[in-house]
Amino acid sequence: MSGLIDLVKGVATVALTVYGLRCLTTAKGSDSPRIHGEIAVYGIRWQIRAVAYADAALFLVLALVDVRAELARGHWLLNVLFAALALGAAWFGTGAVTSDSKAISKRSLWHTSSLKWEEISEVRFHKRDGGAVELRGNGKKLIVDCRFVAAAHLRREIEQRTKLQPVSD
Repeated sequence: MSGLIDLVKGVATVALTVYGLRCLTTAKGSDSPRIHGEIAVYGIRWQIRAVAYADAALFLVLALVDVRAELARGHWLLNVLFAALALGAAWFGTGAVTSDSKAISKRSLWHTSSLKWEEISEVRFHKRDGGAVELRGNGKKLIVDCRFVAAAHLRREIEQRTKLQPVSD
């Protein structure tokens, strides 16, 4: 009987994981960015932000559970791993892409990168990477991945402002 219960638990876990991932990958955010004056703000889809922050909280709890006893026994590696996963999840759920008449910028938890529109010499659309947009110019690269809202709006804006023919793969 115990083996049957474990099997049901395993199947339920896999089914819930697949369902959750399907919901995240098919979830649509807003079709247009938030506009603040002349600045367009493309935020991270709320579903992805919610899951990332929930994961960060869970990993942080797992990192801090019984941390004194683990350190005393010399088993600190797992705590460090969970703390790193918490930081990675927080990074994944944080950020925004902004654009105005002068430049496009991507802000994450600890880094901001930007390109002026006239600096951009190449635009690539990556279908295999969930529709990521890669902008290159002056030895710099800015990638806007599928976490952000209003991807179609951003693509149109990039094409209009750069006047470049995007390369698709």
